[in-house]
Amino acid sequence: MSSIPVLIAESFDIFDLGLQKILHETPNLIHAGTAKTGKELVKQYRKVPYAVCLISSNMADLNIHEVMQSLRKIQAAPSAIVLTNSADLSHLNQSLKAGVKGYLTKNTPAGELIEAISAVASGEQFFGSFISQLMADKYVDITQKKKPSPRVHITKREKEILNFILDGYTSPEIAKRLYISLRTVETHRSNLMNKLGVKNTAALVRLALEEGEFS
Repeated sequence: MSSIPVLIAESFDIFDLGLQKILHETPNLIHAGTAKTGKELVKQYRKVPYAVCLISSNMADLNIHEVMQSLRKIQAAPSAIVLTNSADLSHLNQSLKAGVKGYLTKNTPAGELIEAISAVASGEQFFGSFISQLMADKYVDITQKKKPSPRVHITKREKEILNFILDGYTSPEIAKRLYISLRTVETHRSNLMNKLGVKNTAALVRLALEEGEFS
């Protein structure tokens, strides 16, 4: 496995040192530098534009939109993970719109952080287990409060699979839990995407967070 450079954007030493320890103890991860501010991160990113950026949500000088906008001027699709003190669906939504690929709370287990870094470095999105549960709860809350839309009808099985997707499960994991074939899961997933007019899981998550206009 090739090594993954990681940049840390964290203003508090205690969190920075903890993250560095995890990176140093993980063979394929390299600590490429630490920035105390968003502007410092952008400066360091110019030197390692393919690094995964771990960005604290409490950057004082730049918000996540400004940080991501600056990173995109260097690399079209920066690999960025937001680390937050407390789960906030509004901030999560803003972060997704800004283009981040991962979102974790700072009490995330080290193993999950390592998994997130590897996933994001591969171009995938990753949400911490706690965040995934919040998104699933949000979706359920929305569907209970919203009036059914005559334009889109989602079957019971599709809703079941949608909840698993929002919980962060992959198609093989969903197939195993529902005792159905992977091909059946992929068919339901494809139908779901077509009905909701979205092309990927990230868009599906945004729809569940923002709209909830489906029944």
